[in-house]
Amino acid sequence: MQGLDLGRRGFGLVLLGGLAACSKPSVQTTQAYMGGRLPRPERVLVEAFAVTPDEVKLDQGVAARMQRANSDVPLSVQQMQVAREAQSTLADTMVRKLMDYGLPSARVWGEQLPPAGRYLLVQGQIVAVDQGNRTRRTLVGFGAGKSEIAADMQLYFAEGERRPVFLTAYDGSDGSGRGPGMAETMGVGGAAGNLLASTAIGSALHLGTESRRANSQSEATRLGEILAKQVAMFAVSQGWLPPNAVS
Repeated sequence: MQGLDLGRRGFGLVLLGGLAACSKPSVQTTQAYMGGRLPRPERVLVEAFAVTPDEVKLDQGVAARMQRANSDVPLSVQQMQVAREAQSTLADTMVRKLMDYGLPSARVWGEQLPPAGRYLLVQGQIVAVDQGNRTRRTLVGFGAGKSEIAADMQLYFAEGERRPVFLTAYDGSDGSGRGPGMAETMGVGGAAGNLLASTAIGSALHLGTESRRANSQSEATRLGEILAKQVAMFAVSQGWLPPNAVS
């Protein structure tokens, strides 16, 4: 693939979007894309962010890391249902916002990736971040200890019939300290972790009991908007969008 410097791949888009009323999310690039300018993709494809290790598709390093970190009891059926709803809301919100920014976008599942074409692929994981060790990230279906919930996001570029190639990732903070995490409200013993670890995007998603469902959807929406903005900013850096497209 022309213009890709695979020896300098950015890794770990972590953006922690604080969902407390007074929180102000912050984002920093942990390993930026250092290759040449890429041709504008025909569209952006957004996959639902993984909540279990078997849902991690392209980056097996992420899957292995998450599996090693997993412990304790998986989420109950009800808890997983809430997680799935937030998962869907996050992906749908990203697609909507990316379209608003002027990037043709669609939601896809791993098996639905086109065999050819030029596209930017967005993948991620909804994770929990250990309060004592912020490098320890666990998919929300597992974990132990006090935690926050966030999301990891990775960007990939595909052209022709080639396999998508990893581009970049970010690290973020909610800017407000610890908030009630999904792990705690879900009763997983408090899944350990923050969101967005390949380095990724994190946010305190209060995905818990039925009474929290509406709130979790609102938070997933906000997280999706924050992540979509990061993708749009990458598009601006590549010349796919004008500088004033993202405010």
